[in-house]
Amino acid sequence: MSGPVSATETGATTSAPQRVSPIFIAIYVLALFGIWMSINLPASVTLALRIDELDPEGKATSYSMAAGIGTLTALLANPLFGRLSDRTRSRFGRRRPWIVVGLSGTFAGAGVIGFSNSMPLLLLGWIMMQAFVNAAIAASLAIVADRIPEKQQGFVGALSGMAASAAIPVGVFFVQWFPSNVLAQFGLPVAVAVVFCGLLLVLLRDDKPARGDISPFGFREFLGSFYVNPRKSPDFSAFLVAMFLVTCAWGVVSTYTVYLLQDRIAVPEEELPSVITLAYVIPGILAVIFAPIAGWLNDRTGRRKLVLAATAVLMAAGTIQIAFAEGIVPFLIGVCIVSGIAGGMLYGGYIGLAVATMNDPNTAARDLGVTNIAFTLPFSVMPFIAPLLLRVGGGAPNYPLLLSVGAALTLLGIVPLFFIRSTR
Repeated sequence: MSGPVSATETGATTSAPQRVSPIFIAIYVLALFGIWMSINLPASVTLALRIDELDPEGKATSYSMAAGIGTLTALLANPLFGRLSDRTRSRFGRRRPWIVVGLSGTFAGAGVIGFSNSMPLLLLGWIMMQAFVNAAIAASLAIVADRIPEKQQGFVGALSGMAASAAIPVGVFFVQWFPSNVLAQFGLPVAVAVVFCGLLLVLLRDDKPARGDISPFGFREFLGSFYVNPRKSPDFSAFLVAMFLVTCAWGVVSTYTVYLLQDRIAVPEEELPSVITLAYVIPGILAVIFAPIAGWLNDRTGRRKLVLAATAVLMAAGTIQIAFAEGIVPFLIGVCIVSGIAGGMLYGGYIGLAVATMNDPNTAARDLGVTNIAFTLPFSVMPFIAPLLLRVGGGAPNYPLLLSVGAALTLLGIVPLFFIRSTR
């Protein structure tokens, strides 16, 4: 949809959103930063380190299982909570309750992981974190469609991308500050999210509840949380396919960064924390730079598809660089291209392209939830198929093959963009 997103299914008004203040934007972006850090830090770093402690011999398989199950949980939870948020009639509004519920459950899940002494208990905590954080994510992302006018969406999307990109490089300092305190590594990022989201909730005091004439939420509506009709929404459907494919390479790189450094680059154990920090801080800085550039290009040129296509090419090139890197410096160059330049461009541009291709303002939270599925599904699919690819050839894990497959899928993501007609 190329026009402004004026309301969701639950909105009490269909008038266009009014321009929001810099203070609102700043606090909203900080809230997203906290939410993303609370889940992306463990997904990329601390979960792998914890599994390495609990199951050092089978860490690759155990981590693939945990990453896959966790992301699958997120895939189901995000659009479901988005749909529930759209339909919530609470006097506290339709977004605020789910932010509170989401962060409360995320904190509880972090506590379970912090006190876990076995893989089943760790999996329970990880499922809790992934499920509940997506309640907060779905409600928070819907605020863009609810409250941000079209002329500010690109700017806010770019800042949101910066926040997401900065989440991991900032979060890794918790690993350095508390190298042996698992509870702090998992719990403190959630505490940061609670503080910033608390400020956002104050600004959302006028958050309106759902209309009273919405049909009951039954099984059909539940299934509708996950389905987009390609005939009714051809452009949005093509965008979702493109998003899924473009993210495949990043899913591999992000999921296996720690183990690539350990097993392929053979970084000494005493140097590993410092190298991990570099592998996230430097790309994070680049992402913070390139996210607003992508948002600016989207708003300035209107060529949203071209920005995503360029992102795919960079993502694939960086992944191939990582696949055949023989040392720390070549590896870091590849990670900077994938997670820094390309990742920043993806974060800065995807929300704008999603909103531009959505054609029903009544399902904004649901559609952004499905967008999150397309974004994160590779982080579930790739870990599930990774063990098969890693075993090819016998001997050491075949990381070059896994990374090359991810790069090829990312390049395929350019093809669906040709089928999008509503935006350039």
